[in-house]
Amino acid sequence: MNGLGAALRIVIGLVSGSGVQPPPPAAVHPVVDDYFGTRVVDNYRYMERLEDPAVQAWMKTQAEYTRAMLDRLPDRAAVLERMTDLANSTPVWVFGLRIVGGRYYTMGIPAGGQLAKLFVRDGIHGQERLLIDPGKNSDPTAPHVTLDAYAPSPDNRYVAYVLTSGGTEHGEIHVLDVAAGRDLPDRIDRIHGANLQWRDGTSFYYLREQKLEPGAPAAEKYNRRAYLHVLGRLADADSVVLGAGVSETLPLTPDENAGILTTPGSHYALAEVNRGTDARSRLYVAPVATVKDGKATWRAVAASYDDQVGGGSPLESGVALHGDTLYYLSYKNAPRGQILLLDLARADSKPQVIVPPGELPISEVYAGRDALYWRVNDAGVGAIHRLRFARAASPVPLRLPYPATIGGLATDAASDAAVLAASSWLRSPAYLGVDARTGAVADSGLRPSGPDDNPGDLVAEEVKVTSWDGTDVPLSIIHRKGLVLDGSHPTELNGYGAYGISGSPNYDPIVHAKYERGVVVAIAHPRGGGEYGEPWHLAGFQETKPNTWKDFIACAEYLIARRYTSPEKLVGRGASAGGILIGRAIEERPDLFAAAIAEVPVADALRFETSANGARNVPEFGSVKTERGFRALYAMSPYANVQDGVKYPAVLVTTGINDPRVEPWIAAKFAARLQAATASGKPVMLRVDYDSGHNFSTATMKQVLEGFADIFSFELWQTGDPAFQPKGDTTPASSSVRSGAGGGLGYAPREHARNRRQ
Repeated sequence: MNGLGAALRIVIGLVSGSGVQPPPPAAVHPVVDDYFGTRVVDNYRYMERLEDPAVQAWMKTQAEYTRAMLDRLPDRAAVLERMTDLANSTPVWVFGLRIVGGRYYTMGIPAGGQLAKLFVRDGIHGQERLLIDPGKNSDPTAPHVTLDAYAPSPDNRYVAYVLTSGGTEHGEIHVLDVAAGRDLPDRIDRIHGANLQWRDGTSFYYLREQKLEPGAPAAEKYNRRAYLHVLGRLADADSVVLGAGVSETLPLTPDENAGILTTPGSHYALAEVNRGTDARSRLYVAPVATVKDGKATWRAVAASYDDQVGGGSPLESGVALHGDTLYYLSYKNAPRGQILLLDLARADSKPQVIVPPGELPISEVYAGRDALYWRVNDAGVGAIHRLRFARAASPVPLRLPYPATIGGLATDAASDAAVLAASSWLRSPAYLGVDARTGAVADSGLRPSGPDDNPGDLVAEEVKVTSWDGTDVPLSIIHRKGLVLDGSHPTELNGYGAYGISGSPNYDPIVHAKYERGVVVAIAHPRGGGEYGEPWHLAGFQETKPNTWKDFIACAEYLIARRYTSPEKLVGRGASAGGILIGRAIEERPDLFAAAIAEVPVADALRFETSANGARNVPEFGSVKTERGFRALYAMSPYANVQDGVKYPAVLVTTGINDPRVEPWIAAKFAARLQAATASGKPVMLRVDYDSGHNFSTATMKQVLEGFADIFSFELWQTGDPAFQPKGDTTPASSSVRSGAGGGLGYAPREHARNRRQ
C-alpha cells in the first residue's frame, strides 16, 4: 500500500471505534549537512516537499488526531461558548482608522460577524455606513476572503483596497467608486504588502511581486517593485517607478524593496528602502510630480543603512511628511533615538535636531496638520509626546485618561484632528481623541464599549526579574484580584523577543475566559524585543539570541519562586519568531513547564533561510552561508537541539497550511522530531488549519475562537484541570511515536503582531 493510502486509512481509524488511537510515527530519511565542519543530521528533510502526497497525508493524520483529542476534552465546548459570548459582547471590533478630509474610515467586525468590513462616517460623530464587505457574494465552499488593506483617495472619491484569501496574505487590488457604490474594472494581482499611496485623485503607487518564470526560486517573488497605477489603465501597463535595475539615482539590490510615501499638501514623495525585516531604512525624496516612471531624480536623505534611520521595529514608522518638511527618526550616535527635521524645498538644507534624545527610547514619529507627535517606549509601555508647529511651542507629554500605551495615531491633512489608538492590560483597545488647542485626551466614541470590555476584577503587576547574567527583565502579570500566592494557579507565560518588537499591553474580552477559571497570564519582555530601544533588541539578536530564551526561563523561575504557579501548572507560549524562544526554553529547562504552545514557530532556524520568506529574515537571525551565522542559527534552532530520551513537556504545535511567512513544513518537522524524542509520555500534537495562514489577523472570527479554545483547553488539560481530562482512551500522543533512533512517520488584538516586512 502506498503512503497516501495507508495514511488515509489511519485517519478513518483515528475517529472510529471506542477510543482515539495516536497516528504512527513519521518516517525517518536522514540527510546529513556539513556546516563548517559540524555535521548536522536532519531526519525529516523530506517534509519540506509539502506537495508530496505522503507528507500531506502524514500532516492530515496528525491534524485529525489532534482534532479528535481536543474535541474529547469535556469542557472545551463550554470554553468555546464562553469565548464566543465574550467576543459578541462588544458591539463591533473597530481598528484600522484613517481620517481623510473629515471622513473617518474604520475596519470593523460587528458582533456575531466573521470578517472585517470597511465603514465610513462624515465627521467623528457622523452616521456610519458600510463601504466594503469582503464576504459579500463569496462562495461558502471556497477559502475565506479577507480585507487586508485600504487607502481612500485624497478627495474621498475612491478607495483602493486589497483582498486576500485563505490567510495567504497574497491578493489583489480593487478600487471602489464610493458614490456609485461599485468597483471600477481595475484589478491588480500579485499583491503582498501593497503599500498603497495615492499620488493624486486618479493615480496611486503600490508594490507588486514579480511574475515568476517556470523553475524560478519562490523567494524571487518577494523582490517587489513599486508601480504607478492610473485609474482605467490595465495593470500590466503600469509604469515601474522603483526596483532593482530601474532607477539610476536610486539603485536597489534584489534583496531590497522601496515603498513610496505621500501625503496631501506635500510636493514631495519619499522612498523608504528596506532589507527584509531590518527596521533600518535608506531614505530618498523627489518631487511627486516627477515620480511617474523610473526616470525621477531622487535626492538621498540617508543613503546608507549606517545612518540608522527607521522606527523602533519593522512595525513602527520612523518617518513623517508635513507639507515640504520631512521628520525622521535616527539612531546614529543616539542609541535612544532623535528626531531630525529636513526642509525639502531647499536643495542645500541640512538636517536639524528637533527632538533630542531623552531618557526613554523614541520608537515612532507621526505628523498631524498642527503638531508633531512621537512615541517613547518604557518596557513595552509607550507614552506619546506632542510638539505644536506654532512658534516657540514646547514639547509636552499627553495625559491619558487611564493607564495605557499608544499603538498608533491617525491624523487628517485637512484638519487638526488627531486620534490615538490606546491599549491596556485591563481594558479593551479604544480610540482617544486629542483636543487640538489644549492637548486634552478623551475617548472619541469611535469604538463602542461592551459590558466585558472594561472588567473591574483584574489587576496588572509590573515587575523586574533578574536574568542569568544579572540583567533586569520586565515581566507583566495579570490575574484576578485577591489572588492567593500558593503555587496552585495555572499560568500562561508568553514571550516573543525579536525584531525589536515590544510586548505592549493589550486586553481582549475573550481572554477573560481564562481569568474566570483562575488562570494567571504573564508576558515576558526578553531581550530581542524593543522594550528598551535598539540596545535591548541587539542584546537578543543573532549571536546574542540565547539571552531571549534565558530571559524567558528567568521569568518562569520567578513565577514559580513567588508561588504564582508551579512547574506542574506552568505553560509557556510563543508564536512565530517566539517559537525560537519557547522551543529553546523547554529544551534547556523541560522541568519548568507542564506544557508549551508553539504557534506557527520558526523552529527550524537552519533551514528557514531556504523558504520563500526566509531570506528576508536573514538581517534578524543570520545566514548559514557564514560560519558566524551558522553558529548563531544552530544555537537558536529548536529543531536542531531536540535530544532523544528527554522528558519534554506536553507540546501543541500549530500551523496554517497557507502560511506565507513560516511555511507549514517547519512546524511539521518540529512536531515529528519532538514526538520521536520525548520520554515523558506527554502528548506532542500538531494542529493544522487548512483555511488559514500565519496568524489570526487573516482568519474568520470562528477560526479565531476555535483556535483560542483549542489552545486554552490543551493548557488546562495538561495542567490538571479535572474538567479538561479526556474521557475514555487517553493514550498519550507521544507513546507510539517514540523511538531510540529518533524516528517516526502560528499581542496585537487577537494574535501576535504582524511584521509588515517579514
